[in-house]
Amino acid sequence: MQQLPKGYYAVQSDFENAPKDSFTYKGVTYAAEAGVNLFATCAEANAAAAEVPTEVLAGLPYERFTAPVILISAGKHRIGGSRDNMLKLSASRILLGEQAGVPSSLFDAEDQTALPALNPARAGAGESELCGARWFSKVDVNGDADADLVLFDGFTISGFSCFADLRAKGERPCTLDFRNLINKGPCGYPMYASARLAADTDLHRTVILENVRLENFYDYGRGGMFVQLNAESITLSHVVINNTTQVFGFTDITRSISTYAKNAPVTRIAINECYFKEIGGEHGISTSLVGTEEGAVEMHVSDTVFVDAARAGDAFLCPHLANENCTLTVENCRMVDTRGNRAAISVWGEGEGVTVTNCTFEGFEVEVEHAVMPPVDAPDMIENYADDWQTDTPDAHTVIGVANADFEALERYYEGCRPYYGDQHVHSDCGGTSDGKFPLGDWPRAMDEKQLDFAAIVDHRQMRGFFLPEWDETRFIIGTEPGTTITDLEGALDRSMHYNMLFPHKYGLAMVLANFPEFEFRGDELTGSYQYPKFTKERFMELTCYIQSIGGMMVHPHPKTMMASENPLDYYMGEHMYLEVMVTNYRHHSSIRSYDLWCDILALGKHVWASGGSDTHGGVSNGCVSTFYSREKSGRAFFDVMRSADYAVGAFGIQMMIDGHPMGSELAYRDGMRLTLRVGDLHAPAVRENTAYELRVYTDQGLAYASTFNGREPQYLSLEVKKRAFYRAEVVDLTHGGFRMAVGNPIWLDAKKDETEAQN
Repeated sequence: MQQLPKGYYAVQSDFENAPKDSFTYKGVTYAAEAGVNLFATCAEANAAAAEVPTEVLAGLPYERFTAPVILISAGKHRIGGSRDNMLKLSASRILLGEQAGVPSSLFDAEDQTALPALNPARAGAGESELCGARWFSKVDVNGDADADLVLFDGFTISGFSCFADLRAKGERPCTLDFRNLINKGPCGYPMYASARLAADTDLHRTVILENVRLENFYDYGRGGMFVQLNAESITLSHVVINNTTQVFGFTDITRSISTYAKNAPVTRIAINECYFKEIGGEHGISTSLVGTEEGAVEMHVSDTVFVDAARAGDAFLCPHLANENCTLTVENCRMVDTRGNRAAISVWGEGEGVTVTNCTFEGFEVEVEHAVMPPVDAPDMIENYADDWQTDTPDAHTVIGVANADFEALERYYEGCRPYYGDQHVHSDCGGTSDGKFPLGDWPRAMDEKQLDFAAIVDHRQMRGFFLPEWDETRFIIGTEPGTTITDLEGALDRSMHYNMLFPHKYGLAMVLANFPEFEFRGDELTGSYQYPKFTKERFMELTCYIQSIGGMMVHPHPKTMMASENPLDYYMGEHMYLEVMVTNYRHHSSIRSYDLWCDILALGKHVWASGGSDTHGGVSNGCVSTFYSREKSGRAFFDVMRSADYAVGAFGIQMMIDGHPMGSELAYRDGMRLTLRVGDLHAPAVRENTAYELRVYTDQGLAYASTFNGREPQYLSLEVKKRAFYRAEVVDLTHGGFRMAVGNPIWLDAKKDETEAQN
């Protein structure tokens, strides 16, 4: 038996039951030593890898190696699940599965329009499978890594396992090379991602995806992306995607993340001999070039088949040709939309550099169209007139003209209030079981720097923080964030969730723990901790009711990052709960999907209030604020505003009333009611020049009013109220991707309050 040569580090599945002195790879058995060059996990092998091979093993399609090689046996290999099992790369690495060099798909040379078949050689028990866990399962290239090559070849990648190069800077070029891979879902994260490169870095990144296959892939409804890459060169060759709910990528859902790498004059994307069918995410295959006027993105697509390769009505290719240096070349391609569509290619921007040669199109009215660009400016004031007038919207309403509108009750109600801005979901480092990285005592100073007035501190598993001397009574809202699994959600793919419990006083959590012994609290207020019990849906709703009965609030945070279900009511945990509709930041894919979920729940007649927050575990963030109006600056006053639901999630303040009743009210409809609305007080750090915002008023029947403004002046609006279940308002940034900058809570007109109080 020959010795496994130096520079190779083997990972054996089912390590406990496998030999500890040998390793078999591609039919050859090598002598190896456990703990030296034979390991149980990829993380252990990565930590030990130091030498570079001087020879190439039999059966590998490489001439030489320039980095340590990690050989991974057939079988399942867990990535993540705990921090110790994370795969974090700090130097160049080559990871080779049992099927290294074996293509994942077989293309039909005679019929290029046929769906490439899964290679039979990749369908058996000989696969090296990298299995992701919920937590810590990404393969990361560390932000300070000194790596010029990362190569993966010959794996099936399943679950949450995905790849991210976290570096924005580096001292030399790097290639990320992914070959002969099969991606299996579900997974809600970007599969292949890389951080945006700094303008002054020497890290010139090249990304290659060759013979990668993804089929019947579910992203948990989270807006996950196939690729979110920032590189000087990106090549996709023989990539097969057949039915995915993912956004394809290159940019994000709102197209506000630039594809362009700032440290190079041109980013080049090549898509060669690929097959794309039934891509379910927004914007097909799209690029974006934002934040620069001089850069360029060139996309070349050749010998590729597209079949229903976008959402219905969306073009298959949506390049952003921001200037004359940007180009799109499409040759020898076939594009088919069996549903019927307007355009196969929709060009965003002023560039004219589109070349289409020797292509066939079926099911389109036009081959190429130039899309209407988002506006970059708007009037000072929304549309309104002196006399009453009718909106031209799906749910048409009468606008009470400025000569007839009366805002006295609105102004009187908020007299003496000023806008306060804060984050409804943060974590600190306050010792104990807290997992935040920023000390609690440093929060007030940092909040001043970020122009934040309040924060809901919801550290995990404990109540310690709000009994410490550094707890700031003028700023902090009291809470905690447990996790659970709802055991009886029959149709859910993922039943796990977090929930924020917020309280008016420091002993609210202790009352919950005393009445729900399943939390198994041990210790005192400074040293104690609780467990994360599982619940049935009924028991969890009892928890919601109890928290509300003692004056607290139940929040379902980041709902579209954990639980996964097609049934909106699986996310619903009782009337007057709160659901985060903005997560991390305003344009984040979780914000968009969570907002859609909230709308679905409202449409089912459930009284659920909007919340939102950054969920920061690091420094203070002002990228996902809420705007409260209060006469007092104190944690308790901010809690009371939140519990009233009279606020907007987002950077604009919204004040809205119906016959003297503010947001969060539940009324019975009567004839002659009037809605009055004021929007303004944009949070200073969120101000952007040359931006068009749109004020929208919705009812349960649809859009009742919409008009643009530039955000510089407060806006006033009054509507005649119809018999509707609810009214609510929001503000959308049209210029930078169509994401919401503020979402106000509803005023309900279905007289449901008495009914739900009776039930509770």
